Amino acid sequence: MSFTSDPRPAVDLGPLTVGDLALRSDKAHAEHLATYTAATVLHEAFMSMPAYDEEAHDLVDAACRFIREYREKTYTEWRSAYRAWATAAGFEIPPEMTETTPEADDTDDAESEV
Repeated sequence: MSFTSDPRPAVDLGPLTVGDLALRSDKAHAEHLATYTAATVLHEAFMSMPAYDEEAHDLVDAACRFIREYREKTYTEWRSAYRAWATAAGFEIPPEMTETTPEADDTDDAESEV
């Protein structure tokens, strides 16, 4: 977001400014995107193993489930932070930013194959 230096106070949020809310939204978005990187690394590492290893498969599968659960949490936090920022900044919230559950994506499909 390019509004991180907005000094306007965020109404009903104490000493927070609109810029503070923008920074929170950016941070939440970055944390959410990092879950995709983590899942990709796990998938690539598992696929590079020379032979099928049941123990490694179980470990990677558990890690992927953990990442999916964390991704849902970060998605919700990101959307909430974005809505707080947009409301305080006086912007209309686009319809695609009102949903609170992540959509299925290709990464989830790839993880389930691991």
